[in-house]
Amino acid sequence: MDQQKIGSFLKALRYEKGLTQAELAEQLNTTNRSVSRWETGNTMPDICVLIELAEFYQVDIKEILNGERQSEKMNEDVKATAEKVAEYSKKTNKKKITKVVTLMLIPIIALTALLVIVFSSRSMQILPDSYPAYQQVTLDSKITDKLINDYVTDHMPESSENNHNFSNIKVFSVEEKQSGDYYVYTWIYEAEYSYNDGVLKEGSASSYPCRFELLKENDSFRIVNADVPRDGSYNIEDRKKLFPGYVIKMIETVQEDGTVKTLSDETLADAKAYFNVK
Repeated sequence: MDQQKIGSFLKALRYEKGLTQAELAEQLNTTNRSVSRWETGNTMPDICVLIELAEFYQVDIKEILNGERQSEKMNEDVKATAEKVAEYSKKTNKKKITKVVTLMLIPIIALTALLVIVFSSRSMQILPDSYPAYQQVTLDSKITDKLINDYVTDHMPESSENNHNFSNIKVFSVEEKQSGDYYVYTWIYEAEYSYNDGVLKEGSASSYPCRFELLKENDSFRIVNADVPRDGSYNIEDRKKLFPGYVIKMIETVQEDGTVKTLSDETLADAKAYFNVK
């Protein structure tokens, strides 16, 4: 399975629709960061989103997985089942498809689940734990901000000589789970900038909430988990699992309170400084 080929095919399908990554993300109730990662071949959509993409682009799942259009269509029974699941996924926020539907979809689910495991190995993973809010504490932002920003840029698509990755974060809150083990609740803005022929240009950019788990070892910290809500119908459900209620309220106002704009401006300033643009 050619991951880069699949990403290029998804990008071509989006171009056929005349959509930007942000516009497609809005259609699918996801983030343009996720769309960018699919199209660069960095990750694969989960099964529900994959089915939604096939329906939205009016192609078969088999064509997406092969990374090209094919003259032969899916078996009619499989196609009918996929359409039923696509309709089901729009009407529910449940994490798992019911046993009855699962039995009908064993061939599709088995194949797609394997792909998700293989292609998502570099992506941030979701932990399904639920918890009450822990005690709020304060950590040295000079240490934690650099640690988290380095982690974010390291997980973005690779930069080149004329392209570079940047990120900035807003820390909503820090809670101590137990001695030396912390949850840091953040909003992240990440962007790729290029500088060619005297022109600074922003490439793909996205912003999203993330819960980092930091472990203190002697006088330093290391990130042991970075958990991001999944896309589509799972997003609201995952937010409730990853963030306490007071943080969710802050997450819901990042556009209105200027958080996203501030982080975007800071990221642009970082890019100008990096490329020595006045």
